[in-house]
Amino acid sequence: MRKDEELRMTYSGLLMKDGEKMVRVCFERGKGDYAEGIVPRGVIEKSSGFTPEEIRQLSVYIQDNAADIINRAKGVHFLNEWLGR
Repeated sequence: MRKDEELRMTYSGLLMKDGEKMVRVCFERGKGDYAEGIVPRGVIEKSSGFTPEEIRQLSVYIQDNAADIINRAKGVHFLNEWLGR
């Protein structure tokens, strides 16, 4: 990863799709670089501005940290966030 720009990770609350618990994760860097993935599969679905090696590193990161990301996502209540609570 480039060291001159901060990498920011955000994530959704816990979601259910086809009976599977999942979390959507987004990495952002600088102006316009992004990568969107899914936990626990560790798949980066969309990206722009990241090299193939960086995408691989992000995929490994979300796979290795899937349990922690899922636990944190359980605490996200999008309605409260949206209402400013």
